Amino acid sequence: MDDDEDGDTIIADDLSIDGNENSTNNEITSAEAAERRYAKQRYRSWMSMLIISTFVCSVLIASVKFFAPGRFYSEEDTTTTYDIFGSGDNGMGDSANQRRLEDALDYLVTKEISDVITLLPNNTMSPQYMAAIWISSIDQHRINIPKADGTSSKDEYPFLQRYSLAVLFLSTGGMSWIYRLNFLSGTHECAWFTVFRSDDLPSDQGYAMGAWCDKNPGTLTERDQDDNLWESAIVTDIHLLPNNNAVGRLPSELRHLRYLKTLRIYEQAFIVGEIPSGYGDLRNLQILDLEANQLGGPIPSSFKFLNKMTLLNLRRNRLTGISADAINQMDKLAALALDSNMIPGKLPEFNLPNLYGLTLSDNAFTGQIPISMAGLSNLEMLALDHNKLTGSLDILEGMTHLTHVYLDNNKWDHEINNGFFAGHDNITHLDMSNCSIRGIVPDHFFKFPKLEVLDLSRNLLEGDLPGPAIASTNDTTTKLQYLSLHSNNITGPIPQGISKLKSLKHLDLSVNKMIGSINEELGELKGLEYLFLGNNDFSAGKFPAWLQNLTNLEELSLKNNNLSGEIPEWIGELTRLVLLDLGENFLNGTLPDSMGDLAKLWILILNSNNLRGSIPSSFRQLEYLETLLIDDNSFKGNTAPVCEGRGMDRITHFVSDCASNSSTSATAASGSIGGWEDPVLAEIECECCTLCCLDEDITCNDDEWIAHHEGHWQSGYERVYWDFEENGIVSEVTDAYDTLAQAWGLP
Repeated sequence: MDDDEDGDTIIADDLSIDGNENSTNNEITSAEAAERRYAKQRYRSWMSMLIISTFVCSVLIASVKFFAPGRFYSEEDTTTTYDIFGSGDNGMGDSANQRRLEDALDYLVTKEISDVITLLPNNTMSPQYMAAIWISSIDQHRINIPKADGTSSKDEYPFLQRYSLAVLFLSTGGMSWIYRLNFLSGTHECAWFTVFRSDDLPSDQGYAMGAWCDKNPGTLTERDQDDNLWESAIVTDIHLLPNNNAVGRLPSELRHLRYLKTLRIYEQAFIVGEIPSGYGDLRNLQILDLEANQLGGPIPSSFKFLNKMTLLNLRRNRLTGISADAINQMDKLAALALDSNMIPGKLPEFNLPNLYGLTLSDNAFTGQIPISMAGLSNLEMLALDHNKLTGSLDILEGMTHLTHVYLDNNKWDHEINNGFFAGHDNITHLDMSNCSIRGIVPDHFFKFPKLEVLDLSRNLLEGDLPGPAIASTNDTTTKLQYLSLHSNNITGPIPQGISKLKSLKHLDLSVNKMIGSINEELGELKGLEYLFLGNNDFSAGKFPAWLQNLTNLEELSLKNNNLSGEIPEWIGELTRLVLLDLGENFLNGTLPDSMGDLAKLWILILNSNNLRGSIPSSFRQLEYLETLLIDDNSFKGNTAPVCEGRGMDRITHFVSDCASNSSTSATAASGSIGGWEDPVLAEIECECCTLCCLDEDITCNDDEWIAHHEGHWQSGYERVYWDFEENGIVSEVTDAYDTLAQAWGLP
């Protein structure tokens, strides 16, 4: 095989086993070494007793078959099944198979291919022992068993390759995989993969999952197969199907696949243990993707030998340590993803000139950004969010290639002004929410030509929004889609010219000190899906008529905005609404019947208004409603349109004025509620309310019920759940999806 990228040439003599020189698998203590020597002695003394009879070999084969019936269902034709273990033997006869098994075990122990303890005859159900039985006595491929004395060196790598992949299958519970990916079939291991079709690909293409090689037996000509050229085919890629019910540990035996370039074993919730240090022997490895398993311990120091690595993705595990010195030896590394682990301490001082993606979010890092970070001059994506970092952000000023910057949920000591990030015209995402920054909203942020996400919420920002900068934008100078500034001390009015931000889908200006009337230019932003303006100091006014134009709205909050008048009948035209919060205003009149047309509504907050009348019968159509707050109003009658017909699908939060001062369902003690001793009757009857309030009791349900959207890059800034802070999470909305590959342009 001629490797065009790496310049390596593999010939027959190169398919032998290297000695232990420079091996990274010898990091063992003297006690461990003694135990292994003792295990070898036990192995040699027991071998003659347990592998001398035909009966024992037959029992072992039967054991494997019992624990692994081995049915694989092809995704192309799920009615066809294949028996992984064939007819139960390789057709060579019990006597020959005994010798093959003895030779295989002798070779594996002598060459230290696997830990000798796993190959003792009293450990016959270990993945390693089962793999030895399969390859010597069951596998119909009948591969040559190499000699321990090295006299058959040409047989060594083909045997090692097949054995190591068999151990991978058995170590990860391959018998319980949903798809077996053709592993342990009678074919050459280069055909141990399955092609999965997808709607995003042409009908004649698919995603190959499993193991594949530099040359695939299925694509060779018949002459090539007759010449057995495919016997020397080398496995270069392993890509296991995610969420395939793999259970167990990563086997150290994969270290023997020394020509491996890609190893992807990710999103397997039951893969545990540590990353084997022997993986440092995979000197040709370019991509290692072990995301979203349950791997713990430190990243092996032996990774310093992986100097061809370009992508290292270990995010969403339980890793507890990292050696910057080891990582810094990977001078070709372009993307390093370590977010969502348990790594403590100071930020590592990386020296990786080719790095363009670095994610360290959701760990336990402390301290300041190291000065060495400035040396990552080609860095485009930097995620440091959700740690305990402090100090200044000045080091980032010179990193002008940055496109995606996530600094949120830390405790930076930094003030931003009109000079902050002034030269960062490549910025696409900038998230500095909830990180104690002070200052103003810089005007040049609205001039960044590529900016799509700007989140400065939950900080200490002051002053007016930069109206002239916003007014000077147009469709060609801004791509801003997500603007979140809630929970600051921003003053002044909503600036004129805000309608120029035509790409906006998400706008949150709530919980500030903004004044004036609510700018009707917002009605021109017809792409808005999320609009939160509540808890400001806006002037009193009627329900905004311009909202009728925003038919794409999914979430609308006008809480505590001094609104008066009736809720208009046209509210039912906003049929995409999932959340509607009109609480703590001065709205009056009755609820319009058209509200029953909001069939997607999950959350409806109307408490603390002057609404009256009965609950419209059309509310029976709101089958997805989970949170309904109508307390501190003047409703009469009953809540049958909400309660009836829901069965076990009860509403999660339903609060109304259904208590009397003699009601045991009220929140205050009997005899006196909220200081009123005169009899007070319930205003409305409710059989499914989760909390009944007394109309005069201002302490009942006095929480804010603010449902801010705290966007995260890991979920693509989509809503994942509603969190009402004091009242907790109401419900998950959608599964978070991983945008890392999309952001970095990775496959």
